[in-house]
Amino acid sequence: MSGNTTYCDGLYDLVDIYDGFIIDQWGVLHDGIKPYAGVIDALKQLKAHDKQVIILSNSGKRSEYNKEYLSDMGIKRVKYLDVLSAGEAVWQGLKNKDEGAFKELINKTKCYLIAKGDDVSLLQGLDDIEVVQDIDDAEFILITGCDAPHKTIEDYEDVLKKAATRRIPAICANPDEVSVFGRERRMGPGVIAKKYQEFGGVSHMIGKPYSHVFKHCISMFKNIIPSKMVVIGDSLYHDIAGANAIDMDSVFITGGLHASEFKADATEDIKHRHVEHLIHQYSARPLWVMDRLIWQSPEAARIEKIREINND
Repeated sequence: MSGNTTYCDGLYDLVDIYDGFIIDQWGVLHDGIKPYAGVIDALKQLKAHDKQVIILSNSGKRSEYNKEYLSDMGIKRVKYLDVLSAGEAVWQGLKNKDEGAFKELINKTKCYLIAKGDDVSLLQGLDDIEVVQDIDDAEFILITGCDAPHKTIEDYEDVLKKAATRRIPAICANPDEVSVFGRERRMGPGVIAKKYQEFGGVSHMIGKPYSHVFKHCISMFKNIIPSKMVVIGDSLYHDIAGANAIDMDSVFITGGLHASEFKADATEDIKHRHVEHLIHQYSARPLWVMDRLIWQSPEAARIEKIREINND
């Protein structure tokens, strides 16, 4: 695909262009264990410049859980405006059953749950839904997580094949096919949903790259028009392609999901060529590229300081 992509050292380069920042969680803010270096300062600087930040995550957990998760890592709530998770969008959909795929679930209450460690937290507060243990009793499937690496996709196939023959719908509350946890890369719930489709079942994906959650995010900002917003993420497929689909500017963070594909000692020219390769591979083009989410690189800060001294 054609277009121009600009490389920048940090959010400092973008702060005069955008007022609203939609930022991914895993792979951008943290690695599942701790925040990346420079992230907390970057969020602090955005707030100091009166910028609004909404964290958009494909987490299968509700938004409140994600806020607490971030807070435990040191990313406090005062650093951002709000969090929207795929899990929250699914919870609201199951609660209201008034739009999209959720309309199909009116009067359907029996749910076969595929989750990490049998976690039923996403269904709390949805008293009309009953979790069943046998797929033959289910009226729909809810996929919120998976037990990778302890389970592989093959461990889910028998249930998915049975469900496909009965044509029961599946709702996937986390479309990620790869999850980041420290330096590990694990199978994500999206793999299960895709496998169900391969068997002939219908899977409704809720989250990035699908437009519903991006439009929901846009509505959460206060007095900012979409042209003054930017999406920041480490997944070309989920974050950047999703932003492209609704004509929003985006920033690709190379140090997250795709970090292992970039050699530490690679020259800038090689890095840039590899980014172009990935852009064409995923058919998703960001307007900007950064190695990681920081406010300003030490070198850029040094140059800025010299410029200020010379201007005084």
